[in-house]
Amino acid sequence: MLDPLTIERMAHVSSDAPIVVALSGGGDSVALLRLMAARFGANNLRALIVDHALRDGSAGDAERAQAFAGDAGVSAEILTVSWPGGVKRNQAAARTARYEILCGRAREMGARVIAVAHTADDQIETVLMRAGAGSSWRGLAGMAAFAPAPVWPAGRNLWLARPLLAQRREHLRDYLQERGGVWIDDPANANAVFERVRVRGRLAALEASGADVMRLAQLAARIRPYVDRLDAEAAALIAQAAAFDGPAIFIDRAVWSAPDHVRRRALSALICGASGAAREPATDAIERLDDKMQSASFPGASLGGAIIVAEHTHFRLRRDPGALAGRGDGVLGVSPLPLEPHRTLVWDGRLELCVAEPGWCVTSAAEGAELSRCGEKCALAQLTPPDRAAWLLRQRVTHLLGQHI
Repeated sequence: MLDPLTIERMAHVSSDAPIVVALSGGGDSVALLRLMAARFGANNLRALIVDHALRDGSAGDAERAQAFAGDAGVSAEILTVSWPGGVKRNQAAARTARYEILCGRAREMGARVIAVAHTADDQIETVLMRAGAGSSWRGLAGMAAFAPAPVWPAGRNLWLARPLLAQRREHLRDYLQERGGVWIDDPANANAVFERVRVRGRLAALEASGADVMRLAQLAARIRPYVDRLDAEAAALIAQAAAFDGPAIFIDRAVWSAPDHVRRRALSALICGASGAAREPATDAIERLDDKMQSASFPGASLGGAIIVAEHTHFRLRRDPGALAGRGDGVLGVSPLPLEPHRTLVWDGRLELCVAEPGWCVTSAAEGAELSRCGEKCALAQLTPPDRAAWLLRQRVTHLLGQHI
């Protein structure tokens, strides 16, 4: 039932590191855990259970899921989401919080791959939801079977695997029932306040009337190779035309030549790299900026938290100073980040730091960032081992495209 190609990629990337299985206790994830244990061996897996702490009884369900993992011989750990005051709690926020806490713990245990139990049914729902929202053709490719973890910077250097993406939900439950398996039914899956639940109901009605809803999953599978090819071509353009220098990216104007769709995909990734943003700019905004950049009189512009300046032979991308320091229109600046000894932290999505002694803090500066300790300022270049700092702009672009640059 596990997709052979996805399993092969998981094994290659993981090497001798443990593989994390995201376990909710639902039928899909319990089936995934059992199948993964049979394929890789229970000792090579680590189950992580996220308690979103959004409803009464969630802690008990997490403990039941932990027991399911124990039955399969897999070591399991419960991670509880902490919700700061004022944070809006909804499915989108819960998804981000879930992936961030999963990625953080996976990195601590040395894992490189997180397996999740998304199925063909999840893919069908995703494609229909995106189509209804007016998604571009990229969105209709749905979820990838193997891709960089979908959060930044928590997901850097981590991959998300979906080895059950071709399987129907009902088949997984049949698999469990045949083996006496049990699972938890999350009450949220029946709550029509959520869009996915409403879409699921509509799809069930369509399928009951004779419609072949699997065609939506097949559509996504047909589009996926074009998405991967576009990302590969964008990465090749970046490797040829762009240079990464600390907090800045330089694009050689003489080499910055490719079909519109390739150039725009590359530009979107580079802007995200320069800004450290968690999300890319809107597609229509990228198209407008790309059109302007084709003009010899283009002076520069800002987009997505980055600023691009036209120079004689290059375009120069860097963090938008207004977004970094704050502006009068209500845009808040980037807060200083106190550093904890021997703990690797990322500031502004762009700068990874680790220091050995307490008292350090990183703040914004004209050329990117500066450190301070006990009232004295220190340039990043002045750090000496074991203290270290590394700009993540190239890594951010690589993470977005899933391609080495």
